Amino acid sequence: MDRPSNFERIRDDMAPQLDKWTLAFAFIALLYGIVVAIATGYFGYLVLGALVGAIALVIVVFKPDLGIAMILFVLFAQVQRAFVEINGWPGPGRPLVLFMLGVVLLRFLLFNERPAGWLQNIFILGIYAISLLLSVVTADNVTVALEEFINVFENLLIVAIILFIVQRSPSLRSAIWSVIAAGIFMASISVIQNLTKTFDNTYYGFGGWEYSGYVGRPRMTGPYETPNPYAQILALIFILALDRAWHEKKLLIRAIALSGAGIISLALIYTDSRGGFLSFAFTILVFFMFNRPSITSIFTIGALGLFLLQLLPANYTERLLTLTQLINNDPTAIEDESFRGRTSENIAAWRMFLDNPAFGVGLENYSQYYLDYSRQIGLDSRREARDPASLYLQLLANQGLIGTAIYIGIIVIVFIRLYKARKQLLDLGSKDDAYIASALFAALAGYMFMSIYKNSAYTNAFWSLISLCMAVTQVVANLKNDRELYNPLEI
Repeated sequence: MDRPSNFERIRDDMAPQLDKWTLAFAFIALLYGIVVAIATGYFGYLVLGALVGAIALVIVVFKPDLGIAMILFVLFAQVQRAFVEINGWPGPGRPLVLFMLGVVLLRFLLFNERPAGWLQNIFILGIYAISLLLSVVTADNVTVALEEFINVFENLLIVAIILFIVQRSPSLRSAIWSVIAAGIFMASISVIQNLTKTFDNTYYGFGGWEYSGYVGRPRMTGPYETPNPYAQILALIFILALDRAWHEKKLLIRAIALSGAGIISLALIYTDSRGGFLSFAFTILVFFMFNRPSITSIFTIGALGLFLLQLLPANYTERLLTLTQLINNDPTAIEDESFRGRTSENIAAWRMFLDNPAFGVGLENYSQYYLDYSRQIGLDSRREARDPASLYLQLLANQGLIGTAIYIGIIVIVFIRLYKARKQLLDLGSKDDAYIASALFAALAGYMFMSIYKNSAYTNAFWSLISLCMAVTQVVANLKNDRELYNPLEI
């Protein structure tokens, strides 16, 4: 039987000692304030920023959920990219991650905290990291492969931090709402920008768009550079918002979630992403498999749908109907320029895999060979390095059967464990957590569905979603431990 961590005993059963910690921190803050008051005259207000950071560190040590919420908001809203690439400002992403890593180490060393299920989840991520290293070693262009490995490893580190902190229901709900807040923030800017036609305003990097000649109007990209990944992220956030609109207890919070879901869905439409729309529909279908809609919810969703119909762009339906071209068995008969390019990219990926079936061409090395294969295929008139239009073909081309099997195996494990966790949460009487689990299941299912025809751009948001899915199993483990500890006769 697992016992509560030292941190939990300090927090719940040793309040006087906690008061001593509080007094100690207060005394340190007082001394630090005096030092800052003197140093400001010599070094300016930069020292005041250090004071704020020190105070924030103290708060987050005891309230780490706030730090995780900030990380998730930064990741899903692509704040780092908007700050650094668009505005040239210092980005908050890496400092925030290092900040939270320090918090995790403090809690681990000072309070001897050992989260339930954390090591098991880290082991799964470790296996994937090893498979990536194998792909780096076998790559022809090791430099490119190593850069991608470092990028993914940073994402896995963030996953480990999130999993360390998100252990119980309040933490999970806080994390979910931070993701929803990021979606509402991005979508609101996109909707306002599209309706007011203020395309000359970048909204500090969060009001991105691109003009596509074959669409005939601006397509919203938000901070994601291109419409398709933006639509993919909006689809998964939409279902989280819809779940909260359906299952939150307070009417005001439900109204906020429902309004957010409406804004997010409208922004998704304004991306003009056909793949995003298919992912959106698939995600809702999976969600309804877990949550049978009531009469009230059907009318609510219907009313929301009718409202959105009034705001649809011109020829939006006609653009969706072009998806029927993909049914054609003859690639040369495809008229849509975008579809021809994607078909060429996918054929090239498949041929690369056939030429290198075991290990692929190496992590992120597909683009190094694309033009050679593209000339042989003769479908794509573009003469530029490209990535595959499918995550799964991208995996096969870059990492071969071995790397792809490990990746798919991890995703399948996450799905199975999340499905079982939902059932266990219902058995434990934690219905709200079970609802969140079903929403996460639908969100991940929608993401992986769209990955059939979209590559792995913006993996930081994907791995953050994986961390939340894995965290649900930790919530279950802690609920069981609490039940066993406080109600041993019921076990």
